Amino acid sequence: MKNLSRIFIVLLTFILWLGGLSPAFADDKTVLGVTSLYSTSEQQEQGVKVYKDILQYGIATPFSLPPDFQIPATKAEFDQKVVPGLIKVLGDGSVTKAWFDFQAGEAQIATKELFSIDAPLGQKIYSVVAGKPLQQCPLKIQDTQIDFFLDSDKAVERAKELDEQGYFIYVSPVKELRKKVLDALYEQYSGSNNPSCFLVNGTTQKITVDFQDPDIYPLLPPQLQSPGKNKPLVFLPKSGSEFLYVVNARQLSS
Repeated sequence: MKNLSRIFIVLLTFILWLGGLSPAFADDKTVLGVTSLYSTSEQQEQGVKVYKDILQYGIATPFSLPPDFQIPATKAEFDQKVVPGLIKVLGDGSVTKAWFDFQAGEAQIATKELFSIDAPLGQKIYSVVAGKPLQQCPLKIQDTQIDFFLDSDKAVERAKELDEQGYFIYVSPVKELRKKVLDALYEQYSGSNNPSCFLVNGTTQKITVDFQDPDIYPLLPPQLQSPGKNKPLVFLPKSGSEFLYVVNARQLSS
């Protein structure tokens, strides 16, 4: 009960923060992105319900097909009927405001764990969200890597670097890499007919968040600019836990 209370306090904080942005909400160019960490899958599920069902955000992580969804029997049908919509759901990572709640994690350096950043006027922040597989069916992640840029070309370059290092690229400006994740999930499923092979449940042993780009770290709160400039922020599960549970959500464009 205590854990659920903490979730709702954080979500209330987020909703109040959104309320303070009401003038921006009148501008349909404003797009908000959220990254939240949770200590348990039950807490993560509550977070998903709020972002998806109440706030009507798109959820990139955790990612799953709808209940009772019939996965096409052939890859060609999957590519034609399913992949285009799923690529859109995963998203290109572009936002104008990003909000972070890392309170459930154990920070490896002293840092602020609840904060936001804003893109300069007329610009966008581009993110890359990737995971290095630890286990399949359902997919569990050894390291979740999140990087931020103001230049979409840099985000493309970083996504390709992480792909070469064996990461699954869930969110990035590179559609081909988002499709590559879906191709891999389908291949796992077709080899086993196990629907859980299509589940990316946001379970990770570590999350690494990189604000080091010279255009990005100055956007951080003052107390985070120095650590954010010098190295990525790393969060591990708190004592007694093996995993963190990630929610990566994005305001859907109107």
